[in-house]
Amino acid sequence: MQSRVASRVAGAHVLRVCFQVRFIFTLRNPVVRAYSEYLNKVADRTVVRYLKKRIDNKMEKELTDTSPPFEELIEDVKRTMELCGAPNRTFSMMDEYTPEMEKASCYVNPFVGEGRYARYLRLWLGIVPKRQMMLLNFDEWTHDAARVMEAVSEFLQLPPFQAKGVSTTSPFGYNIAAAHNTHLSRSVHIDRKGQSDVGALAKESLAEQLPPSSHCVLHEFFVPYIAELAALLHEYDFPPMLWPTGRTDRFKCKDKFMFWRGLKGKPIEPLAGAAMPPPSTGPQPATKAVPAGDAPE
Repeated sequence: MQSRVASRVAGAHVLRVCFQVRFIFTLRNPVVRAYSEYLNKVADRTVVRYLKKRIDNKMEKELTDTSPPFEELIEDVKRTMELCGAPNRTFSMMDEYTPEMEKASCYVNPFVGEGRYARYLRLWLGIVPKRQMMLLNFDEWTHDAARVMEAVSEFLQLPPFQAKGVSTTSPFGYNIAAAHNTHLSRSVHIDRKGQSDVGALAKESLAEQLPPSSHCVLHEFFVPYIAELAALLHEYDFPPMLWPTGRTDRFKCKDKFMFWRGLKGKPIEPLAGAAMPPPSTGPQPATKAVPAGDAPE
């Protein structure tokens, strides 16, 4: 589905076939999303073939237990920031690009590249009527799944949401106590049940597992793209989508750009926050951002 999200024609094609279709997009903290997707592909042994997809434009059948460390992939991202210089010049596996962009080393691996949400979401917002789109913050699923499912049921015009096991006349019963394909039990493309307890999931922070150096490189990489997403959501009158990147319980990242060549030395604006707005297709009050702090080298 990822390639469809980046497609310039997929949304228009779907609307031609089913003009009343409704779309739900779930966006995740891009720093954590990059690491989580990497771990998914480590689990299903497809890291190398995923990275090679751009080269041969197809997914090879071979699986391998040998994968480059995530830290090595992030070092490549840091070099891209230094060589390419400008966030609007980067491209990834599914993007169009110019020879000049490739010569300037503006390519970023897909684990990271797919977190530049605004450039893909803008394609869909330009085609799909807003009343047919719902945007969700991934963190809401683990923090308050019942409230999210209530909003989803209403958006899809389904009978009212009812948790599984509770007496109701509704034919829809959802098990919100279990989550599937999480970092506690991954199940992408492999023969696993892949079910995790939501309570245990909430206590395990994937961000805390990231090495501070990798986290801070990704934090700086995504700051311009999170700002771009914030502007896009404001333009279309959607609630803000904010994440607490650049800090964990163990460390805080630098409050100045260190790696983006065109931004080096400039202060990092307070773009990343911890508050999550309620899921909605309509406008919501702005959520106050939490400033970024100081961080390790």
